[in-house]
Amino acid sequence: MVRRVKVVVLVVVASAGLLLFDSFGLSSSVASSLRFSLAATEQEPGRAASGQKPIDPTAWGTSHAGKPVPEFVHGDECLFCHRNDIGPGWQKNTHGITIRQREDALEWRDVFKGQATLSTIAPQVEYFLGSRHRLRFLKKEGYGKFALLNTQAELGNARQVQKWFDSEKPAWDKDRFANKCAGCHTTGVDPSTKAFSAFGLDCYSCHGVVNLDHTNDTSLVFLSKKQRNDAKAITSTCAQCHLRIARSRSTGLPYPNNFVAGDNLFQDYQVDFSRADDDSLNAGDRHILRNVRDVAVDGSDFPTCINCHDLHKQSSAKHRRAPRTAICNDCHNAEGPIKGNKPYSVRSALCEY
Repeated sequence: MVRRVKVVVLVVVASAGLLLFDSFGLSSSVASSLRFSLAATEQEPGRAASGQKPIDPTAWGTSHAGKPVPEFVHGDECLFCHRNDIGPGWQKNTHGITIRQREDALEWRDVFKGQATLSTIAPQVEYFLGSRHRLRFLKKEGYGKFALLNTQAELGNARQVQKWFDSEKPAWDKDRFANKCAGCHTTGVDPSTKAFSAFGLDCYSCHGVVNLDHTNDTSLVFLSKKQRNDAKAITSTCAQCHLRIARSRSTGLPYPNNFVAGDNLFQDYQVDFSRADDDSLNAGDRHILRNVRDVAVDGSDFPTCINCHDLHKQSSAKHRRAPRTAICNDCHNAEGPIKGNKPYSVRSALCEY
C-alpha cells in the first residue's frame, strides 16, 4: 500500500515539473521525454493493467467495407501546398515507392542485363514492385489492374540483385497482384472489381478523405499535427498494410475491404491476436502484431507506431528520444546502445519472400 502511494506522489510531482517546463519554455525536448516517461509509469506498454478485461476491438468507430471508394484529394493536389516540406523526400520514401514506373527507377535500368532467359519478356515490364527485399515486375492488364511476373530478384543490403528466382520460365499472372498485393501497393481499390484508383500509395492511404477547409484549420486532417490523439484510429491506419497475417471477413482477401484512414479496421479485418506471443512468428511481424493488440484489445494509448516512426522524414530520431519499454526489446537489444538491433531475416509468406 505504501509503495502505491509513493508511485502516485512521484507521478504528481513529475506532472507538476512538466507544467513548469511547458510554462517557462525551459526545454521542449526534456518536457517531451518526461511525457513519455509519465505514460510508461502510468501503465507499462505491452499489456493492459492487471485484472482489466480485454475490450472488443470492433466496438468503436465506423467502416467503409463493401462501400464504393469515396472521392478523395490526390497527392498531386496535396503537393501544390506541400511541395517544399513533403515533396523533396517523397520520391525516396519507402511508402512512396511501393510501385514505380520503369522510367522513374533509373537504378534498375540494367536489372535484366545478362539474363538471357528474360530477354524476350523484359521489354514488357512497365513497373517495378518493391525495393528492399525483393524486386517484382508488373505490366498493365486493363484499367486499374496489373499482371505480375512470377520471376523475382532478391536484393542485398545495398539493394543490388543477389539472386534470381523463377527466371528460367517467366510467366505473367493476371490475377495474383489483385488477389494478394493491390490493397497495400496501390490506392483506392474497388472491393467489387479489385481495380485500383492509383498505383503506389497516395496521401489518401494514410490521411483519408480530407476536408477542403483544412487550409484554415489543419486539425480537420487525420494524422495532421493537430489530430494525432486517437491511438485506435492511428493503429488501424498503420495496421491496414503492416499487419500481414490477417484477412477481410467480407472478401477473404489478405488486405482490408475499402479501408479509409480513421476507420475501425477491425470491424472487417480478422486478426488472430494470440499470435502476438508466438515466438515462431517473424520478429518484425510479431512486434507489429503485439503493438496492435496492446492498443486494439488491451486499450493502451502508448506507444503507437508514430511515437517511434517518422513517416515523412523516414528518420530514426524518434527512436533515440523515446524511453525504453518492453516492446522495444522485440527488435532492439535489452542492454547496450538502442541502435543495436537483434538480427533476424525478414520473411513473409503473403509477399512471397
